[in-house]
Amino acid sequence: MNFHKNLLLSAAGFAGALFSGLAFAHAGHDVSVSFMSGLLHPFSGVDHLLVIVLVGFWSTFVLKKIWIGPCVFLLGMCMGVLARLTNVPLNFFEFGIATSVIAIGLLLLVKNQYSSKAILTLIGTFGIFHGFAHAQLFSDSSLAISLVGQDIVGLILATAALHLSGALLVKLLKEKTNVIAKIAGFASVIYGWVLISQLSFALLGGASA
Repeated sequence: MNFHKNLLLSAAGFAGALFSGLAFAHAGHDVSVSFMSGLLHPFSGVDHLLVIVLVGFWSTFVLKKIWIGPCVFLLGMCMGVLARLTNVPLNFFEFGIATSVIAIGLLLLVKNQYSSKAILTLIGTFGIFHGFAHAQLFSDSSLAISLVGQDIVGLILATAALHLSGALLVKLLKEKTNVIAKIAGFASVIYGWVLISQLSFALLGGASA
């Protein structure tokens, strides 16, 4: 009983720390396009930071081949960038990002109760939403291809580093990993629902204006 109380209190505290920086998904975009812009982007919003780190955490926690989850996310992210560059419509991508925050939290809570292939497909979809969101910066047709390329390289490197940090966290926690996974899972689900609520109110407010 005390364990579950402590777990819920810890999750609430973690969620509170996330809420202190609460903003719309990816609201903190830099307006420039450069290697540094791409490198810093994953740190510009709690949603992106949280999902990327927890994908690395989940993959190491659940899969034997710990590199698969991060690689699938990175592939999806590149597909999302490509989709935006070719003007493929991806409506409500902000809701997709918020949903990915909830989903990665649920994956940590259920661990490996479902097909790994299905979950990896879901993780790839997370990457598409996050990549598409970042590629909004490339909407200016006058941008030099070299700058766009540098930006994408920076984005990939930063994302890979954050995946690695999630993997290293599992290695460092060792026997505490199960408890931390539950705390992070609960907090991520709560935070994702708050993001979706925020986006929904904004959408309704815009529609009624």
